[in-house]
Amino acid sequence: MAEAARKLGVAEQPLYREAPNNIEAEQALLGAILVNNDAFYRVSDFLKPGHFYEPLHRRIFEVAAELIRMGKIATPITLKTFLPAEEKVG
Repeated sequence: MAEAARKLGVAEQPLYREAPNNIEAEQALLGAILVNNDAFYRVSDFLKPGHFYEPLHRRIFEVAAELIRMGKIATPITLKTFLPAEEKVG
């Protein structure tokens, strides 16, 4: 079947499908939360760390959520201490 599809010029479907993702949207959302922690409460009911495609974004969201829920301020500076030093950010 793959050979027939190639002869007809039809694109072959991969064996698995990758979930849709948008790294820029993840960055924008995290930026909004870190600039204004109140933005977290607008999405915290439905958005979970597992919704992030980028593992670093997932970790940033987890740490920010934990800080905000404890009543602390989550900023890029306060998050830095919770992220591994070897993790490249930016």
